[in-house]
Amino acid sequence: MKNLKNKKLYLQVYEELRGYIVQNNLRPGDKLPTEMEMASALGVSRNVLREAIKTLEIIGVVSSKPGVGIVVNSFNSNFLSSVIFLNLIGDDVDLVSQSQQVRKVLELGFARESFESMTKGQIAELEEILNTMKRADNHIDFYTLDANFHKVILRNIKNDVLIAFVDSAWSCDRYYRSKFIDDGNLRYDKHKRILDALKAHDFEAFEAALIYHFSYNFKESIGVREE
Repeated sequence: MKNLKNKKLYLQVYEELRGYIVQNNLRPGDKLPTEMEMASALGVSRNVLREAIKTLEIIGVVSSKPGVGIVVNSFNSNFLSSVIFLNLIGDDVDLVSQSQQVRKVLELGFARESFESMTKGQIAELEEILNTMKRADNHIDFYTLDANFHKVILRNIKNDVLIAFVDSAWSCDRYYRSKFIDDGNLRYDKHKRILDALKAHDFEAFEAALIYHFSYNFKESIGVREE
């Protein structure tokens, strides 16, 4: 590990940790050095180091285990999308916006199969989630509800690559969510339109609701939104 005092901090630390795992051929269950050792070796604060570790955690590369330390994770179904996000995170990449664009294409591509395989029980689940969503008062709550809502819609799609990618896109969205301003009422309305179309068994309305769901991008906390 090299000194990074004169470089962009958490992203450079993230890149160093990624390189350390690869260069040392770390395997599932292997531990990284302690936070104190890594912060000292890289010449950065522990807060900066933790930001970099958090980035590795959200894409499933490592886990923080109390009493053990930072451990490399086992191979899992999210490996493909984890690798994608592992190599894209950076200041010059609008990762949230781009992941949402790809999600839109994927979810619309599977819209007919999702619609036709939806059961009454799953529609009831979506309604329960939507009712809770209406009462959600913070970003973390809404993130979880949003993810669960779409997981129900995609539940009957037997495509592990699709689910792996969407899971990673949600993780990315959750990590960066605090950097964006969003309108909770608008988000609720978008999901309500999806549910209403499913309840009416109207595929054209369902497809239109999905398109509307992805109809704008979040801007940074200055509060500007692209329509």
